[in-house]
Amino acid sequence: MIKMIIKGEILSKSFKGRGYILIKDGLIKSVQREKPMGSIDIDAEDGLIIPGLIDMHAHFREPGYEHRETIESGSKAAAHGGVTTVALMPNTNPAMDNTETIKYVKEKAREIGLVDVLAVGAITKGRKGKELTNFEKLAEHVVGFSDDGTTPQNFRIFLEAARHAKNVNKPILDHAEIEELSGGSMREGNFSRFCNISGIPDIAESIAVARDVEVARYTRAHIHIQHLSTKASVEIVREGKKRGIPVSAEVTHHHLLFKDEDLKDRSPFKKVNPPLPREEDQEELIKGLLDGTIDIIASDHAPYSLEEKNVDIEKAPFGISGIETLLSSLFLIAKTHEIPLEILLEKVTYNPAKLFNLPLKGDIRPGYEANIVILDPDKEWRVTKKSLFSKGKNTPFLGKKLPGVVEMTIKGGKIIYRRDQLD
Repeated sequence: MIKMIIKGEILSKSFKGRGYILIKDGLIKSVQREKPMGSIDIDAEDGLIIPGLIDMHAHFREPGYEHRETIESGSKAAAHGGVTTVALMPNTNPAMDNTETIKYVKEKAREIGLVDVLAVGAITKGRKGKELTNFEKLAEHVVGFSDDGTTPQNFRIFLEAARHAKNVNKPILDHAEIEELSGGSMREGNFSRFCNISGIPDIAESIAVARDVEVARYTRAHIHIQHLSTKASVEIVREGKKRGIPVSAEVTHHHLLFKDEDLKDRSPFKKVNPPLPREEDQEELIKGLLDGTIDIIASDHAPYSLEEKNVDIEKAPFGISGIETLLSSLFLIAKTHEIPLEILLEKVTYNPAKLFNLPLKGDIRPGYEANIVILDPDKEWRVTKKSLFSKGKNTPFLGKKLPGVVEMTIKGGKIIYRRDQLD
């Protein structure tokens, strides 16, 4: 029997305040205010103890794009960022549209043995939007279906996908975008014209979001809309939820911290799809986060090599490497937008576990997996090429100091990262 006792300030859905966590054989045996029998193995008296983060939107690039990231480097980056469970999108090469590729990714992650990897299967073969994958065959291996990076542009195919998803009781995770309205490099508006950067109108997203909500209403399939970025989109989802439609939504930390005006420096490291929001969009994203319209926060971790990314913004690919800055960003969001940290933490722990039916995850309570992060909220760390475990250094935080230092990450009772063991 492997046993561990942790002491410190706990912040989770089920327990808040000073306490002791008793771990046995990878599970949380008890969480209590009185010291249990035995010696303290980890004294986190000066830190904060939270559940391991659940990131439901990330890209580890393997197979096919290992120069950007591998399952091993991505897993190490996740552990460094306090993420113990991660959902990987299907835009690999080959795409995760078949059981062989999906099994390869999951088995490779198990061999590495750091974080739990959930696979998201492709909606269409090759993610080309033309022919549906075999939902019935893939369902037991995936947490949901997505053509992430795009969405089926054919409404009939998307409708059929929702019906199949409903039949196998899995959600659609949709990158809502009308491609013929897209094609720019930032949000269309005053700042895109001022910066002379090609723009993407907000309706490229909101029209697709409206489609998703209506398809969810019609089929009763759970459709989860990824990385909301516009005021109109939030309003559409909010109204859908009021009508009892099975729709959910996420927002990324970079859409909550950066705006279109931040692209005045034409930094390719801030080029992301959907593009950074205007001020009024970001205000509505915050409102949606607080009123429950937006269920979770995700990183949309999209690593690229510096050779690919460090070019003119109009030529650079979309994407920000974000799994290692997700937790620190919550402190920035809490301060910038005056939101209690407790609310934000639930959006990356308890809420995703509940939303995607991930039992025994996302909380610190008896019977749950011992997925725990110990951090120092009063310390800072500098984001550098060396301090990032990910191969992707394409982050707007590069060179900056961020609050909240992860001291230790524990997955299933096993320490998978500790800062004091860094070279």
